[in-house]
Amino acid sequence: MFLHRKSNRQGMAIRQKETVNLDALIQRDDVEAKKPKAGKGVIQVTELTVGRHFYGLLRKPLFQRETNDWSVDNVVSLIRSFRSGHLIPAVILWSADGSTFVIDGAHRLSVFVAWVNNDYGDGALSQAFFKHQIPKSQREAARKCREQIKAEGLEYAELQQLTLLPSRTPEQLAWSTNIAQPIETQWVVGDADVALQSFLDINQRSVEIDPTERYMIVERKAPNIVAARALVSAGRGHAYWGAFDVQHVTEIEKYAKFIYDAIFEPENAQPHTHTELQPAGMAQTANGLRLALELVSIVTGVKGGANNMTADVDGSQTSRVLAKVWGVVKYVAGKEPASLSLHPAVYFWGTTGNHRPSMFLAVVSFVQELIQKDELAKFTLHRAKLEEILIGKGNLGQQILSRYGGWKRSLEPIKSLLWQILDGLDAGKSEAEIFTGISSSTVEISKDGNDKPANWKETRSATRIKASLASAQRCAICKSRLVLSHASDDHIQRRTDGGHSGQDNAQLTHHYCNHGFKEHYAQLRQPIPDISSPV
Repeated sequence: MFLHRKSNRQGMAIRQKETVNLDALIQRDDVEAKKPKAGKGVIQVTELTVGRHFYGLLRKPLFQRETNDWSVDNVVSLIRSFRSGHLIPAVILWSADGSTFVIDGAHRLSVFVAWVNNDYGDGALSQAFFKHQIPKSQREAARKCREQIKAEGLEYAELQQLTLLPSRTPEQLAWSTNIAQPIETQWVVGDADVALQSFLDINQRSVEIDPTERYMIVERKAPNIVAARALVSAGRGHAYWGAFDVQHVTEIEKYAKFIYDAIFEPENAQPHTHTELQPAGMAQTANGLRLALELVSIVTGVKGGANNMTADVDGSQTSRVLAKVWGVVKYVAGKEPASLSLHPAVYFWGTTGNHRPSMFLAVVSFVQELIQKDELAKFTLHRAKLEEILIGKGNLGQQILSRYGGWKRSLEPIKSLLWQILDGLDAGKSEAEIFTGISSSTVEISKDGNDKPANWKETRSATRIKASLASAQRCAICKSRLVLSHASDDHIQRRTDGGHSGQDNAQLTHHYCNHGFKEHYAQLRQPIPDISSPV
């Protein structure tokens, strides 16, 4: 018997789970204002082939979660179970205005669509859906899925050919019979509200739906929700914003791509194999959407879990939300002239290779306050020493996470810690004096607050992160660590002051150091301070 249970999405640190993205295979549509119609009947898998009548009518409601949560083993297991004649739980459908909506069982039905069309996230349907910009991790999962299916003799095209054999073994005869069996269905009776409530009730009864997912379903038309969905997908996939005015759709997708590229690239980097990591971790993890929503809420000042939010009717509000988020994110990471390009291994990743959403969100909020207080130059003056304090003396950020827990529970303590360190350095205090002034209610300083590797993968991650920190080139201006791929090429003597373009007049800096920091002192008519290296 094939049974699948949704994974627990909670946790302080994000660990990557390789999943097969089947979100392209069943189109989405809005159920609201649709007139219900009595539905009946089962589904033959042959009817899920592109071009067949039933497949052309098949839809997912907008409130359905993305169909990207199953592993390769889950997908192969379902196909193997179907071929072997095992029980497959019924798919729950709702019929309205000529369309058939999947209320429960979207993953199961999508697997069958993938099977008969040979599209496991990288085929023709997926290519069109993702605008021919399919992430490497998604292509790799599709390849593994297809290879495992072939290795087990589960290819749909090959199984179909069994009926053409002049003679068949009892096993082959059973397989031919089994794949001709229909997928059982149950049908929801009622209007669109009944369909939505059925979805929520079903998912609450079986395995509790994640609170973030439930919230985003209920508030799905609010600008913050649409913005979070746009930025975590880089404006690819299903366009929840597609019905908005064209000019706003263009702006939404533009800002979403800007934000994604700044915080989720390089999108396939993993700490046990790479030294350059993403500030926000991997977008295609179970917690990616939650992090996007928290980011949007923090920057816009919307209280988490706010209910009955006003719907965005034309896209203007969603566009403004994303523009505001980009206005902060471009200082945190990326290649814009304003970018501080904060080093991910210093701020956002643990020593054993776990991404820390709490640190990311707290640092974003901290940078937003620096912008509002016009203290980016102050931060740049003391940045190098602040970072050495952060990653030394027992890893203060980790100690806060251990004490307060993950996500927003640690946001204010982490932000308070950053301000205490920065203000202490600005006041001329030594590291020891700063530690003395840090309240024990925020963190108790110990000699060793670092994570301990629990397995070989974590050991590999820890080794690479340690090497990344040790070998990182430093900014020629602020003396803190550089992300080389985001470094700015700077003239030591400005061209306007007679500087040439030879190699001996070039240096690598952070973009903000090259532009904002220099401009700050130019406006003050003061020379740029000579910041000493902390090591």
